[in-house]
Amino acid sequence: MLDRWFDSTAFVVPANFTYGNSGLRILSGDIARVYDFSILKNFRPTEGTRLQFRAEFFNLPNTPSFDTPATNIDSTQVGRVTSTSSLPRQIQFGLKFNF
Repeated sequence: MLDRWFDSTAFVVPANFTYGNSGLRILSGDIARVYDFSILKNFRPTEGTRLQFRAEFFNLPNTPSFDTPATNIDSTQVGRVTSTSSLPRQIQFGLKFNF
């Protein structure tokens, strides 16, 4: 599917100095599905201090969102998706001490 996102045989190169007859925005890319999640826990080691532990997950299910396909009809890559528009899963932990 990534090699042929749309049927490239449905399009032809228009004659020189003319415009084609396809409509605007007829081709679309993938839907961005990025779900972020965070969880934190507050602790009170002493009366005047606070300790916070935090875990944050970006793109938690690690689902790729594909970038738009190549749309240049003259190219050999036409209709092909070669990259993603989202980052892979990232996890970060943090510890904060308030006094």
